[in-house]
Amino acid sequence: MDGEMEDYFRSVFDEKLLVKMPEREDDHLTPATRLLEKRREMAEVEQALSAQKEEFQMKMESLQQRKEELERKEEQLKMSIFKFDKFLKENDSKRTRAIGKAKTEQELTKQKERDLEKLNEQVADLMLQKERLKQRLIKNAVFWKYLEQVAQKSEEVQCLFMLLFGN
Repeated sequence: MDGEMEDYFRSVFDEKLLVKMPEREDDHLTPATRLLEKRREMAEVEQALSAQKEEFQMKMESLQQRKEELERKEEQLKMSIFKFDKFLKENDSKRTRAIGKAKTEQELTKQKERDLEKLNEQVADLMLQKERLKQRLIKNAVFWKYLEQVAQKSEEVQCLFMLLFGN
């Protein structure tokens, strides 16, 4: 990275900061004047380079802050995705349980309806049997009355009647 930075600074320096002095006739300048001129140029270049380094450092700090902010936002996004995924799984689990419960209740309701039908059929059969027995009782009531009349007339039969029927 140091090589890249050096190339960067050199190219920026060459393009923007290198101040080219107009061509002069250096023949009439003294070596001390030339040295002062070169030192002045060197100071200007160093000042420009220092400003560029400072600007570069500020950009790097800004980019680092931006990177940290993006990392923080990425972490928040991961947490949101994790929470949403957990929420979806819980909802799916609840939905599955609700469907199972509804199916069980539906089957139980159908079973109860079948049991109710059987019981209604049994009630109908018992009512029919009751009606038959009632008709038979009415039909046989004549014989019962006859038997009671005979029993009243005969003492022997009355004893037998009491033994058999407990009246």
